Amino acid sequence: MKNMALKNIGLVVLLSILLSLSCGGKVTTRPNQTNFKFTINGVVVKDMNLNKDIVYFVVLRDSVAFDSAVVKVGNDTIVYQGNGIYRKEATNLFNFGQSVSITITSTKDNFSLTASRHIPGSFYINDLPLDGDTLNPAGESVPFSWSASSNASGYFFSVVRPDTTPGVVGYAALDELNDKSETIPVDAFRTSQGTLVYGRYEVYVIAYNQSFTNYQGMIFELPAGLPGDNLENANGIIGAGVVAQKKRISVVTQ
Repeated sequence: MKNMALKNIGLVVLLSILLSLSCGGKVTTRPNQTNFKFTINGVVVKDMNLNKDIVYFVVLRDSVAFDSAVVKVGNDTIVYQGNGIYRKEATNLFNFGQSVSITITSTKDNFSLTASRHIPGSFYINDLPLDGDTLNPAGESVPFSWSASSNASGYFFSVVRPDTTPGVVGYAALDELNDKSETIPVDAFRTSQGTLVYGRYEVYVIAYNQSFTNYQGMIFELPAGLPGDNLENANGIIGAGVVAQKKRISVVTQ
């Protein structure tokens, strides 16, 4: 019995060696995204409220802020700001509808990422269908719409308050049907306990290309469901977007 067991073990080992040799001596699989050395999240934005263009990237290497990347957007080299952040703001960094080239490199890591994103076209929010244009004394739901933006992969909207009120949370949602028409629900004007909150609310609509991510100084919120990882050799997201001129809704005491 002992000799037979040894023979069986030897057969298994031999088969394993032959299989290994037939596959080049190693198993090759495409690495999971979590195995990538670099994580990069960034966005290029035209904000029509600020008349300003924004470039914002966060670069991590092995989950640690990385200060030695060379980040170029178009012809501009983006300066490192600390904490993994590469950021620039200015007027006319890029044009509506422009295809923007993005490269992020690290010579010592032999790392190079190249991407391109289209800046969506200019667009606007249609006038809100309320008496007095922006008055909503009872905090009712508000249907609204906006014009089309060329090169937009999709749209989302966000309703925020410019001041801070305890218990008030912002509201954001995707344009699920991509039909440029949504309704702001009553919840957007209430605390999480359902209490109506008076004041002036701001309505933002964002047209995005491929995806969108948070950036420093962003006032509105992102909805759940935006496209995730879209990079070939790194974790993370690179997107582009245009922020339309905001609208205001006033919830006032009757």
